[in-house]
This record gives sequence, C-alpha cells and structure tokens, in this order.
Amino acid sequence: MTEVRPTLSLPASDVHGTAPGVRPLTPVELAHLDRARAHLRASGTDLADAGAVGALLHTTRSRWAAGPATPVPQAMVMALGVGVGDLVVARAPGARWALRTGGAAPTPAVVSVSGADAALPLADVASRWESGCGPEWVSEYVAAASAHLTPDTAPEVPSPRTPARVAAATATFRTPADLPFPPSPAAQDIALGVLDQVLEAALTPGAAVVPFAVVDGSPAQGHDVRTFDGAPERALQEARAWVRSSGAARAAVAWFGQLPADDADRPAVLVEASDAGAPSLVVAHRYTAATPEGDGRARPARPVGEPLVLGQAAPLL
Repeated sequence: MTEVRPTLSLPASDVHGTAPGVRPLTPVELAHLDRARAHLRASGTDLADAGAVGALLHTTRSRWAAGPATPVPQAMVMALGVGVGDLVVARAPGARWALRTGGAAPTPAVVSVSGADAALPLADVASRWESGCGPEWVSEYVAAASAHLTPDTAPEVPSPRTPARVAAATATFRTPADLPFPPSPAAQDIALGVLDQVLEAALTPGAAVVPFAVVDGSPAQGHDVRTFDGAPERALQEARAWVRSSGAARAAVAWFGQLPADDADRPAVLVEASDAGAPSLVVAHRYTAATPEGDGRARPARPVGEPLVLGQAAPLL
C-alpha cells in the first residue's frame, strides 16, 4: 500500500465554517483524506462494511503488537480512522468531514449538520490502536457516533414494555471504559449511584416501584430527583422529557423492567445516564423478586450477579 501523510495541514485562515470552532476542509486536506482512503482500499477490505473494517483494525493491530517492537504505523492508523469516519458519515444524515479548530491543535472530525456535535474517529482509532480492541469495536463506535450526530435521535434503550429495542443488551462491555465513547467520570458516577438507589428500591418491601430521574448541575438548582407515576411507559417518557428540559450538566433516568433476552420472571433495574450532549451510558442489575408466604418458602428480594454495562445510546439531554 502507498504511504500517506499521517496528519493534516494547518487550517487556512481565509476559510470559515458555520459553527464556532469548525470549518470546512481545504482542497489540500481533502486530498489527504483521499490518499488515506486509497491506502485503505489497497487492503482489499469492503470499506462500506463496519464489521470488515473492524476486523481489519483488530487483525492489523494484533499483528503489529505481537511482532518485534516497531513504531506505530501512522499511515495505516490514519487510514483506518478515515475509513471509520466515512462509515459514520454514511450512517448519520447530514454528517460531514470538517476541521475542528478548537483545542490544542486542529483536528479532523465528523460533525453534525449544525457543526455543534462532533466525533473524532482519527483520534479515537489512534487511541484504540494503543490500548487494543476487539473486531466488533468499529461497528459499536459507528452506531454510537451516528446516534450522537443525528438530531432528535430517540434513545435505543430498554423500556418497561419494549425491552427488545436495546441493541446492546447482551452486556458485551466489561466496564464503561470499553465503550465506543467512554463516558466521563461524572457520568459514570451518576449512573452507578442511581443504579444503587433503584436496586435498593427494588429490594425494599413496600418501596415505590416507579421510574425516577436525577439531574445534576441545572441552572435553577444543583441536584434534583423526581419520581414519575402512572403507566410505566408513559412515566418513563415523562422522565426523559423532564431531563431534556432541565438544562442540567448531566442526568440519569432509572426504571424497572427486564433485559431483552430475559423472561418476565427475571426482573432488572436499568439506568441511562449522560453528560449534556454526550452519548449516554446504559447499565442494569438483575434481581430476584421476593417470594411471599404461601408460594413456598418466603424469601426476600435479592440482587443477582454484578452490575452490567449494556451499551450506549443518544444523549439524554
């Protein structure tokens, strides 16, 4: 495969984008991306198939890591980043390549229609090259990034009546850090803290089993919790609407249901949390409901296993 430059040139001062900190790529920069695409096409990989690109990233990186110590093949890493970014552009309506000029250095990015939201596939692929990833990572990244960049995307998360909507409900992630867009420590804290609260409610006899939401850092007040009564699905919708209107820095929504692959007699508590504008983190914890007297030996409700990281969805707020 031919060699390409691993970095883009500095931005031209006479070109401006429609959003602060974002501008269109210059012809020279677009040519760099085209050379990266040619570099990747030379591998024979189907660049329209996220699974194939993920397999190429995994195989190439594994071969490099297992061999003698050599410098990172920057040209290949950049080419893979461009390939991943092209997959996001193809999936997110209106998304496009641009140069993000904010931060320490200009960075090529895939931005939303407004330019307000961005994914950084070149930087993210470079990070995964350093840390390693499975062949499924590209597909997961593309799904999360396209959801992040698509306006008014409905979160694909479990609900009390339609748990099968969750694409990532098989808990393939060991920790939040394994997700395509690792959430901030603050988002992880609110997700796991609320998960503890909703699990405690599920295990406490007589506690209200209704969806609730938590916002943190809203303009009006810092930390606020609100419960939502009524039909479970409607209550969950109201919880999400309240979170979106809060103007908070981060939020979480908690509810009672089941994981998609589970039967109704295997209940779980679920939480979705995110920072404002960032892909959400979805976590869950299974539990066993209490067995009352008369149905055999009475037993209290108890947790089952450990907390599960289910995946990511569009931002909550």
